[in-house]
Amino acid sequence: MIGPLFNYIILAGTTKESSSFDLSMLYLIIALVGIFVFVLFLVFTRARLFPLIRLGYIRMVYGRFSYEFLAFFKDNNLRNPHNNCIKDEISMHFFTYYKAQRNALFFNTEMKIEFGDIPFLITYKKLVKLKGEPECINVSRFGNNRIKLVGYNETLQNLKMKTLYYFLGDSFLMGEYHFMDINKVKINDIVSPLTYKYLKGEIIESDNFYITDPQGDKINYENNGFAITVRYYFRGDEASNQILDKVFSNLGENGQSLINTMRHEDLLNRF
Repeated sequence: MIGPLFNYIILAGTTKESSSFDLSMLYLIIALVGIFVFVLFLVFTRARLFPLIRLGYIRMVYGRFSYEFLAFFKDNNLRNPHNNCIKDEISMHFFTYYKAQRNALFFNTEMKIEFGDIPFLITYKKLVKLKGEPECINVSRFGNNRIKLVGYNETLQNLKMKTLYYFLGDSFLMGEYHFMDINKVKINDIVSPLTYKYLKGEIIESDNFYITDPQGDKINYENNGFAITVRYYFRGDEASNQILDKVFSNLGENGQSLINTMRHEDLLNRF
């Protein structure tokens, strides 16, 4: 009786050890298969996964309205996630300061030119604190310098318009009121406040005119038959002036800098 019982105990212990060994091997095999599948997943999804991780980092560090965020979509041939403020190039809106149309009229004012209650040279972050996140955005480069255009849909005397803010680097340098629904616009409602404030109510009958203050800041009113635009140019920052003059004047460059800028903008605007 003792002999068979002893053999049974030995066999039971052997079975238990074998079972433990089999489970360990099974867990090892499952772990190896899991690692292999994970590696395959990374190999086949890295084209999408890594850019998404990078995009998340850019959004966290710079924000979803940053130049870096929008440049990511361009570099990866993706559609811009935000609305564009303008359909043409940012450079053409600055260029009107340097080259006026032939039929433009010119006036001088003793008043300091201001863009509503938003001071020139304000930073983008301070603008957002005052007005909230923008409803449209465009970005570009002037040479090595970043340009950001942000806008808000607003009304003026029940007229729908876009209020646009142009930043060179992080400084607000140009403001613009843009009226698209020209059929509903009474031109006098836009021109009269300008002439009343800056020209003592002088009557102006022109589709394009400039008003310049003693500091060299300008207002440009333009009615091209499709839209009415009123731009406010600030020239009180010498460093910014040098950057813009290099791009938009022909001094030593024969316009090549502007051509290169517009070519870059055209690529940006495609996405």
